[in-house]
Amino acid sequence: MKVLVCGSTGCIGAAVVHALRARGNKVVEASRRPGAAREHWPLDFSSPVSPQHWAARLRGAQVDTVVNCVGILVPSRGQRFERVHAQGPIELFRGAALAGVRRVIQVSALGVGPEGLDSDYLRSKLLADDLLATLPLDWAVLRPSLVYGPRSASAALFATLASLPVVSLPGRGAQRLQPLHVYELAEAIARLVEQPGPLRVVHEVGGPEAISYREMLATYRIALGLGQPLWLPVPMPLMKLAARVACVLPQKAFSPETLRLLERGSVPSVNALPALLGRAPTALAQGLRISPPEPLIDLRGSFARAASLLQKLTIGVLAVLLWISHTR
Repeated sequence: MKVLVCGSTGCIGAAVVHALRARGNKVVEASRRPGAAREHWPLDFSSPVSPQHWAARLRGAQVDTVVNCVGILVPSRGQRFERVHAQGPIELFRGAALAGVRRVIQVSALGVGPEGLDSDYLRSKLLADDLLATLPLDWAVLRPSLVYGPRSASAALFATLASLPVVSLPGRGAQRLQPLHVYELAEAIARLVEQPGPLRVVHEVGGPEAISYREMLATYRIALGLGQPLWLPVPMPLMKLAARVACVLPQKAFSPETLRLLERGSVPSVNALPALLGRAPTALAQGLRISPPEPLIDLRGSFARAASLLQKLTIGVLAVLLWISHTR
């Protein structure tokens, strides 16, 4: 089977590429950044491409299935939610239908639906999900909770926040989440790619249990080998102000939009992941042992170096005082 994976260098896309190849599938990688794959297509959903152009390319490459893993958490000048999540994928999906592609797997987001129309992020995902369901091909939409693992921008942010001696919490940190490891999401996608018979289904997926935001950060701290921090509840108006300020910083995970998503919580109404995997998903604590968290800034190293320097300065001062006392 030959599969086009869009967003192949991102957190989810890279894991999907690995899972598909491990199961013997041929993969065409497509991403904005150049890849080292034998078959790599430049892909930027911010630039319009006609469905007819997509159809000719998919037909020429004899692609059987398309998996779309493209997504952004924070829009920028050249990357808008509507273009990257809706218009670009819709052009691809229509091209896939014209080319006779067997199946399209769309990675959407938990919370997509009528109740999420107040979110630009969720609304843009819904537009692509709804259009895909109208096309004359087989399809499946996966709506995951919080995804962690290698290359996850949000996981790196949470690891950084968890590593601080004082950990700020939005409100009391009671927001409910159901984190799932990217490797298990990728395995579920690979199984859907290969599943015989029609799908035409929407699956909500998450980890084995719902936990609070505070419990999630505490689990990250344990994985980092750290003890209890000072927990600092921050009123939501101040968190919203911080999110606006964060938009000017060089990061792609914290913004007013992602804070609104956190406030909503991210728990599947019915978790399809156990059925897709044929087993219980991995708990967060075990998942972080498999893929140790990687903070954006290794504060543990910074503190260790500072402590070492302070120790050396203290020893140096004591040595000078001792020398002075002996020379009197």
